[in-house]
Amino acid sequence: MVMQELFATGDVYIDDPYQDRKFRYEHETDKVFARPYGSKTEHEIEFTNSYWGEALSGGKVITKEEYYCD
Repeated sequence: MVMQELFATGDVYIDDPYQDRKFRYEHETDKVFARPYGSKTEHEIEFTNSYWGEALSGGKVITKEEYYCD
């Protein structure tokens, strides 16, 4: 489970291998983005999106570098 305190400190990157997606929370704009594995394109998603909820529950926090590799 991702610790909520991380969101107050800056951008947060999450890998969710069960969904084959990575997620990025952008602190400055308070927006969430999702990017499928192997894709260079990310899409903004709503906080209420079920994929985001699952990533928060079962995903792993990763670095910015890990988010953009693949």
